[in-house]
Order: sequence, then structure tokens, then C-alpha cells
Amino acid sequence: MEKREMTRRYLDAWHRKDAAAVEALLDPDVTFTGPMAATVGRGAFVGAVKRMAPLLKGIEVRHLMSEADYTVAVYDFICVEPIGLCRTTELLGFKGDRISSSEVFFDARPFEAFMRAKSG
Repeated sequence: MEKREMTRRYLDAWHRKDAAAVEALLDPDVTFTGPMAATVGRGAFVGAVKRMAPLLKGIEVRHLMSEADYTVAVYDFICVEPIGLCRTTELLGFKGDRISSSEVFFDARPFEAFMRAKSG
């Protein structure tokens, strides 16, 4: 499957909050790096998807770019209030027909404030 199509399926699975569909696209040793966490392995990645799902209202893809074994996705990660709109860029790496790495770039401050308010 072409990388851009795999990326579209991945983001659509996120949009639907379908952790099983995300999992099906992942390499067993997938790595994740973001402003708030880093993980290794499919189980840890899917666990993060399940933890984020309640905060997610939807994803609106703005642009996809692919080259060789990488795709860059620019999208709006739309969350419940008070987080709201989270403009996001994600660099996905591929090994064969699976996502082998994900690195996301976004402003983590609204998420950190939400977590502080929730625990306080």
C-alpha cells in the first residue's frame, strides 16, 4: 500500500477512535516521540491511543507529503475543551507496509494545563 494511503487510514482510525485499526497499521517495534512522552512497542502506542481517545473530538487533515519511507502529516487534532484545537505535525516512518515510527510536534501547554486541573 502506498505511504500516503496508509497515513490517511491511520489518521482516519484516530478520527474514529479505533485503536484496533491503528494497531493493525503498526510495526511491533514502533517508536513514538512527542512533547509529553516517548514509547517503544505496539502495546505502548495503542495504550496511548486509548488514553487520548476520550479527549479527541476529531481530526481534520490539512496536508500530507511523502518521500521514500516517510510521510509528513499536518492536521488539526480537535480536542474537548478546554484543550480545543491542537495544530499538529506528525512525521511517520515506515518499514515495509507498517508504521515503524511516529514523531509528533504540537504545543503541549493546553494538555499539561488540563492534566494539572484534573489532578488538582
